[in-house]
Amino acid sequence: MRAADLHRLARTLREIALTSTGNTGADQVNAGELAVIEDVSRNPGATISDVTRRTGLAQSLVSRITHRMADAGIMRLRPDEKDRRKSRLEIEPSARTLFRARADGSIASALAAFAPKLSAAQRKELTRHLAEAERLLREGQE
Repeated sequence: MRAADLHRLARTLREIALTSTGNTGADQVNAGELAVIEDVSRNPGATISDVTRRTGLAQSLVSRITHRMADAGIMRLRPDEKDRRKSRLEIEPSARTLFRARADGSIASALAAFAPKLSAAQRKELTRHLAEAERLLREGQE
């Protein structure tokens, strides 16, 4: 596989993922916001510096995103008990429930929309291959 093909595949998979989770339209969460949400979801109690280091986003951007999400009731910022200059980040339980429900949805209808010429059997096979690729990549990082 060429690097250019991988980039094209990544863009297509991102669109399928966004459609599958209902992250479309005017309320679409942008890539930076999504990176912050995913990081804080996986690492409750993280600091802005922690999120910055893991996501590669600018600290000022992470700070703006987390404060905007706190104002919207999506994220909770609480002072660090040892260093009051730092904030600890957590996803609000109601937002976590919503995110989990969206994340647990099937990709079947989005895959059908993005690959309408594939048969149901081909889409099922593609779904199996995607699941296997995700598993292998996850194991390779652990």
